[in-house]
Amino acid sequence: MRIAGLHKQTTLQSLRQRMLIASCLASVSAATCTAELPSATPPAAEAADTSLENYLATWKIDQASRQIFVQSIPWTDAKQLFALRVMARLALAPQALTAKWNAQATAVSVAASGPDANGPDAKQKIQDQFVRISGRAIFVAPQELSAQQAEIADRKQIDVVRIVGDDGVVVDVLTNSASKHWPRWQTIDEPAAAIGLPLSTGQGPQPMFPAAENVAAIESAENKRATLQQWPTASPALLIAATRVSWYPPTPLGALGVDYGLFDTIVDGKKLVAGDTDAFYEIVAAVGRVTQAGIETAAGPPCDIVPMIDPSQDWFLEHRGEPITIKGTALRAVRIAIDDPIRREQIGTDHYWELFVFVDTLLIKVNDRLQESYPLVCCVRSLPEGMPTGENINEHVKISAFAMKRYEYPIARQGGEPDNRQETPLLIGKQAVWVPRPSPNETISTLGWVFTLLAGVVGLLLLLGAWSLNRDVRKQRKIARNQLPDRVTIPRADE
Repeated sequence: MRIAGLHKQTTLQSLRQRMLIASCLASVSAATCTAELPSATPPAAEAADTSLENYLATWKIDQASRQIFVQSIPWTDAKQLFALRVMARLALAPQALTAKWNAQATAVSVAASGPDANGPDAKQKIQDQFVRISGRAIFVAPQELSAQQAEIADRKQIDVVRIVGDDGVVVDVLTNSASKHWPRWQTIDEPAAAIGLPLSTGQGPQPMFPAAENVAAIESAENKRATLQQWPTASPALLIAATRVSWYPPTPLGALGVDYGLFDTIVDGKKLVAGDTDAFYEIVAAVGRVTQAGIETAAGPPCDIVPMIDPSQDWFLEHRGEPITIKGTALRAVRIAIDDPIRREQIGTDHYWELFVFVDTLLIKVNDRLQESYPLVCCVRSLPEGMPTGENINEHVKISAFAMKRYEYPIARQGGEPDNRQETPLLIGKQAVWVPRPSPNETISTLGWVFTLLAGVVGLLLLLGAWSLNRDVRKQRKIARNQLPDRVTIPRADE
């Protein structure tokens, strides 16, 4: 199995969808938008100047074009449509430029704090620069879109997230989708952060409370007994548009800066999909920021993997991102090069290692076959010095890692029969701990030689049986290797 690096090219399907959104937005008349949206193909000027200011000006969503948000009037369809334009353009920005602009973001407290946040100099607070808010998300509600807006944005609603910064500043964030694990229309208290473009000060949309006939359905969907509440009446100090709102729960991965919102797009029981990509690399980067001892302490002793591999238990639904330890036999350890320079910079290395580890289990039945071990896929940043690598190894290892997803792959069958499907956990760790086999010098003492001579006599009698056993072991290893996928590819994030 090989997890291929990401490429920067946009896939045809994704590009078509994005061009459709852009062209639809551009078709809106000047009566509802202050400026026409250009074609989806970036002008040559954009390539010459990679600043955020130039990017916004190119697409006519810069500070001068965003004057509609400065008007002291309630939230209107025109404002909402322009906000959708901004959100679409932020999502379309090249990944490398977005990373650069994010790194240059200033704290919201600098842009919108103080008693004059809504004063005469409010316009000066809305600059063509990203701002950063870090604090607690206290409320999330959907902002419904009109039929025209829904067709343009390819969604029926966006989310409005209220965040109270660490310094107390209140910011509302417009985003395509906040974490699906956050209940809507209820007070929450979750560690969150966002980087986005400021739109206005002191005003923004106020999501409308659902109609009475829809309240019961929402409560049922949220599976909560808490009473639904209205959107907070207090005005925010700042309204920003962001591609996402990050969530950092109090877990080992959350403490390492892994955004659990990325888990929303992971699909279990399927091959690796585009929604897995960002989460995969974010975890690989995170394990590089912690010691091996720290991961081992959080993971604890080797665990029973049966709940993880049993689809009926849906283990990953509740335990995704948890640290675990496994102990088994690695039959393959392959170095995977990372081609994408953005990903290399993100994780701080140009490769990782991919291991297939067979872990002992109780007697289980898989695809009508009884077996007492099961293969797991482990991706780690490094291997111990001297550990054998390659497509055909047989090494004892112990790995403490974070559980990412349950991956499905085909197992080829002979005779033209349809392929079987098998699922295996995908784990991401920092390093594999190699348990090399002891050498003869370490295991045979002087007294041991005496027992060796005596055992030699018995060994001659058992030679035939040993040969037969070895043949069976080789056969079992071959069967085990046949259970592994030939190749698993992580698709591009924009696919």
